[in-house]
Amino acid sequence: MNGHIIDKYKDKKIKVLIYYAKILETLITLEDNTLWKNAHEFQIINEGVTNIFASKYYFDNNINRHEAIEYLNDNINAVLLAIIEYYKKLNQPNIIKEKKNETFLLSVIICSASFVDIASNSIDGNFGLMKSNLKKLLKYLNDTGLLKVYWQNKIILNNLFKLVKENLNNERKFFDLFNSSKYYNEYQIVSTKPLLYKVKFIYKVENIADQDTNIIKKYQHLYLKKYLEISYELLAIQLMKEYIMNKMVNTYLVPLVKDSKLECLDYPLIKDNIRLLVPLEEINSFQNTYNFKIIYYYNGDDEKELLKYDKIDVLVKSKLYQKLNINDLKINVIEEKIGNSYLENDICKKEEE
Repeated sequence: MNGHIIDKYKDKKIKVLIYYAKILETLITLEDNTLWKNAHEFQIINEGVTNIFASKYYFDNNINRHEAIEYLNDNINAVLLAIIEYYKKLNQPNIIKEKKNETFLLSVIICSASFVDIASNSIDGNFGLMKSNLKKLLKYLNDTGLLKVYWQNKIILNNLFKLVKENLNNERKFFDLFNSSKYYNEYQIVSTKPLLYKVKFIYKVENIADQDTNIIKKYQHLYLKKYLEISYELLAIQLMKEYIMNKMVNTYLVPLVKDSKLECLDYPLIKDNIRLLVPLEEINSFQNTYNFKIIYYYNGDDEKELLKYDKIDVLVKSKLYQKLNINDLKINVIEEKIGNSYLENDICKKEEE
């Protein structure tokens, strides 16, 4: 797949949010609105602000994705920041001070659109709960007295919910592109303090047991880097799902093969949750090659070997860790503790529990 997977997903999200906001603008209104006069003017503003919000803040705070009022309180400031940035580009930096009620209306509309989307997402969303919570939110906004909200307009709401269902089907198709029983990642716990998962790529070939082992080794070598690229894409999707859920985002160790193409992982949103796993004896080959944080793995049992290094993270076997005097070392030592292996959906369920 060409381009960043997350960018492709965000591009879809931006279009979805813009359309949801377009519908919600007909439900959530304000008397004497001087920021826009008609649907066309609103759409220009909507597209500009939503592009900024979705690009910068979409994944940030989805903890209360099943509680509409709490979600609004959590995220409305992020929308306001997007509004400020949008109007700065138009040389109108004081728009929020000059039009407080109108910018509040705009932020409520875009934030409500974001709630509709995130609360019904195909990872852990709940379409029915989203519907009832949105109605509660609209009634709450109407009861504040500042905004006029047509929260009982069934025709517009049903049109919105119909569109949500269509977009949910498209989102499922997007994620289904990365589901296969023939190739997938396994994520095995290799440390509990900190919690680290090692990525293992599984690729199943039919009737491989009947093939000559020399031929198998030849093709493994030829296609290894291509297989790894698929594994990296699957890992990027896994991390993106964890951000959507807004549960604990795990840290994953990626065993490094020289000259691997890591473009799928070199993305600001997920980069902090990835560590390259490199054998300690190859430190000089890889230390400055990649723009990722590295954890080195020492497979030996010689304590003195670790005294040679400083200011690096090293994963060591539990037996060696128990013998070490940490105060003598200038490195950060992580104890290897092998735990369970999980598939993508297992981790999502585990975090939800």
